[in-house]
Amino acid sequence: VLRCDGRFAVMKEMIIQVIMATVGALGFSILFRVNERNVPAAAIGGGIGWIVYLAMFNWSDNLFFSYLVASIAVCLWAEIIARILKAPSNIYLVPGIIPLIPGGSLFYTTKAIVEGDWQAFFDFGLNTVWITFGMAAGMAVSALIVHLFVDEKKQNKKPQN
Repeated sequence: VLRCDGRFAVMKEMIIQVIMATVGALGFSILFRVNERNVPAAAIGGGIGWIVYLAMFNWSDNLFFSYLVASIAVCLWAEIIARILKAPSNIYLVPGIIPLIPGGSLFYTTKAIVEGDWQAFFDFGLNTVWITFGMAAGMAVSALIVHLFVDEKKQNKKPQN
């Protein structure tokens, strides 16, 4: 009989979560009619985002920071792979970011309101806000990073008068 210790069970759960995030991103890339050539890269973006989220949350135990870094990773992945595959970055960004959307937290926030459990509403609502702000900040930071690098590259290509 195989014995599963706590670390193995946690690692197994994390692997399942990453696989499901990748499958979720795959499903949304198909739903959004992403070209067949670009679907694998869009799906990988979802997995990358969830791997980064899990790593950052296990390291910091901070929702805002974890979602911030995960969103940066997905956005940078989308920009990099878009340049490699010569396609718009949004076809990788949208399916890749969807697994990070706080659907569960939002559901439990709404459920707490309906049940009149104000403490749970506050707790889940605050988590939802932190996650949302983390994702928005991550997308803004990555857009700034890309903008700075692209502008720097364009500046270096301009002929000097």
